[in-house]
Amino acid sequence: MLSIVVPVYNVDKVLRHCLNSLRFQSYRNIEIILVNGESTDMSAAICERFARIDSRFKVLNKKARGLCEALNIGLLSAKGEYISFVDPVDRIDGQMFEKLLLTIIRNNADMVIANHGEELIEKDIDLFNTAQAVVWTKETALRKITEQFQLKSFLCNKLYSIELFRSNPVLDFDLNFDLFGDYLMAVQCILKSEKIMYDPNLHYHYLAYKHASFFNDLTKEKLSGPKALLKIIDLTEEMSHFNVSVIKDLYVNYSIQQLMHLLNEQEKNTRHLKEAKQNLYHFTLNELTNYKTIFSCMMARKMTFIYFYFWKLKHAKLN
Repeated sequence: MLSIVVPVYNVDKVLRHCLNSLRFQSYRNIEIILVNGESTDMSAAICERFARIDSRFKVLNKKARGLCEALNIGLLSAKGEYISFVDPVDRIDGQMFEKLLLTIIRNNADMVIANHGEELIEKDIDLFNTAQAVVWTKETALRKITEQFQLKSFLCNKLYSIELFRSNPVLDFDLNFDLFGDYLMAVQCILKSEKIMYDPNLHYHYLAYKHASFFNDLTKEKLSGPKALLKIIDLTEEMSHFNVSVIKDLYVNYSIQQLMHLLNEQEKNTRHLKEAKQNLYHFTLNELTNYKTIFSCMMARKMTFIYFYFWKLKHAKLN
C-alpha cells in the first residue's frame, strides 16, 4: 500500500481540486492522510466530506504547531510500504503514483523523484509522457532539488520507501525548522538512500498562482530559515562531488531578502534587523560562487539603505 500525506490548513478555496486529483489516481491501493491543523475555514468540512464518500481518505484533526509537526503526524500514521507528500494547493496527474510505484519497485530504489512543472495560470491538461526513468547519484539529486529552490516543493514530487524514515537512523521533521524543514528532510532522504531514480515525465503541477507570496508575513518560522539552510550546509559540506557553495548562495540571497523585508516593515524589530544583517557576514565572499549574489551581498553589507531604496523601487514595480 501507498500512503499519501496532505497537510491541510485554511485552504478551502483550492483543496477540492487537489483531493480529486488524489481520489482518481489510476493506482487505487492508497491511503490519503489529511492532517487538518485546526483550520478556521471550510477545510475541515471538505476533508470530512471526502472521507465519507471514499474510505481511503483518513482525516486527522490535530493541533499542530506548524507544517513540520503536521507532516510528522501524517508520517507516524502511515501504514503503507511507500509514502509521498502532496501540497494541498497543487495537483498531480492521474497516473503519477502508478508510474512512480512501478519505477521504485522495478529498480529496487529507495526513492524516485518525478519531474514537476510550475503553472502560472490554470490548466488541466496532462501530457502523454513516455520517457524512461534514470538513476541519479546523490550529488545529482542534491544539485537538482537545490535548483528548484524557488518552487519550494522539495518533498512533494517524490515517492519514498517508508524504510527511509523508519530504519536507523530514524528520520522525522525537525520542529525547529518549519521553513525549509521539507528541504532538510529531502536532503536527509537523499543522503540515506542507496539508490535514487528520476522520472523525467511531468507528473507534479506546482500551481504558482495559488501559492501566497513567500514573504507575506515574516513569521517566526521564516525568520529561522537561515538556520535550517546552515544545517543543510553542514550535512553536505564534506561531499566531494557536490558544490556546497550553491547552498551558501541561497543562504545569502535569502538573508538579503529577509533583511529588505524587515526594513520595509512599518514597525521595525531592532533585534531581527541586527540578526539578519549579521547573517550576511556568515560566509566570506570567496565562499560564494554566483557573481550577482556576491555583488548584492557587498551592497547589502556596506550600503544597506541605498540597496534597500533600489530594492523597494523594484518591489513596487513588480506589485
